[in-house]
Amino acid sequence: MKNEIILWLSSILLVFLIGYIKNITDKDYPITGTFGIEGKKVSYKLDKVSFDKTSYKNIVISDIKGITGKLIQIEEGEEKEIAYKEIDRGLECEIPKLKPGKKTYYKVVLNYADKTFEIPKEEFAVLTFWGNIPSPVKILYFILLYGGLLMSIRSLLELFNKHKNLKRYAIVACTLFITLSTIINPLRNSYKLGAINNYVPQVTDLLQPELLLILLIWIVGTILIFNKKYMRTVTIFVAAVTVVLFFFIR
Repeated sequence: MKNEIILWLSSILLVFLIGYIKNITDKDYPITGTFGIEGKKVSYKLDKVSFDKTSYKNIVISDIKGITGKLIQIEEGEEKEIAYKEIDRGLECEIPKLKPGKKTYYKVVLNYADKTFEIPKEEFAVLTFWGNIPSPVKILYFILLYGGLLMSIRSLLELFNKHKNLKRYAIVACTLFITLSTIINPLRNSYKLGAINNYVPQVTDLLQPELLLILLIWIVGTILIFNKKYMRTVTIFVAAVTVVLFFFIR
């Protein structure tokens, strides 16, 4: 029992670390930072993707009064300026929503006294708009994706437990990835593309190659594990490939 608890806690910790590394190395990770003005903090976040229903809201958090700003946006080669309005602790402005898959370029310019702060300094951030995804779909996607990763890691660590529950964990991993790849991910992509009640997307737009590949290797791996063929080698290979492909899932 004690050994089981240690293996589960180790699996959860590894999944947390893998998820954290994936998030901070993702190409869509927002541009964030904090700087000081007269000893007070100004924090910003420039997102690279937006799933909002009506508009993308950008907020600058500031502890200092009297700071003003504008958002410079380039859309289809045309430059626009959107003024920030003051809120309780900082500034706020909105970029109207574009069609799913459309991109816009923007940067933030803040002013205080005779100082100007340009964020980013030399280039523009790229913001891609996508359709709004309902919370239940997002939650199910998260649970199945990270649940599958958890069972992959747990199956690997089960090798230190004399393979007692390896077959059971392999079946659970397969079930999670089947549900994710064939039901939840296509549904999520339908909302993301704005296809719901609008048009029928192509099958290739709904499926994700990385998830399908993970599913395929788990099906083959589970068959080999049940037949007790190269059980240790197969488990290590399947778990390792799952972790590698996890970093390419968008």
